[in-house]
Amino acid sequence: MLTDVSSDSDCSDNCPVLSLAEFVAKNGGFAGVNGTYFCPATYPDCQSKKNTFDFPVYISRLSKWSQADKLGWSNRRAIVYTDGGGAHYLNNSSGFGGGLTAGIINYPGLVDGGNVQIDDNQSGLSDKQRAVSTKVGIGVIDTNRLLVVIAPSVNMQQFAYIFKALGATGALNLDTGGSTALYYTGRYVFGPGRALPNAIIFARK
Repeated sequence: MLTDVSSDSDCSDNCPVLSLAEFVAKNGGFAGVNGTYFCPATYPDCQSKKNTFDFPVYISRLSKWSQADKLGWSNRRAIVYTDGGGAHYLNNSSGFGGGLTAGIINYPGLVDGGNVQIDDNQSGLSDKQRAVSTKVGIGVIDTNRLLVVIAPSVNMQQFAYIFKALGATGALNLDTGGSTALYYTGRYVFGPGRALPNAIIFARK
């Protein structure tokens, strides 16, 4: 697992974007999925912050965090990958140690310790997050196994239960809607979706 952003430094407006296929090629990967929530340039309320994102993403190729000043924000969850330690889900997004090689923070967390984290009222979520729609997320089964799920016509709690049924011990929701994209071995399995400021990439060692 690798994580990457389109700008090597933090960006506050008119941020560069890449297609998911470009992210995969740039990192020598074979697969990829879209990353965090961001503010698309086509949204009217994003005109002063086009393609920006507030969720930290570890830039694997530079060994540093993008949006590092936001690592301490509350109610955010993370999937990280460490050298020699493999994949981990973190309920406290700033609770990682050293040796990171990849990491992405978003909201909400779906599964922690094998337990669904979304209650029946889907408390704390926006109306858009609660809505029945296509959703995409990434989960950890164990330190050596990750899974990516795209599920149509589900609410957030139902989405969390899908990860639980597939054996995830931890799982994180990713951006959805027009950003949803999954790329595998030279073609889009889902998408391509809109151009992205960050992404998750899978590459062979």
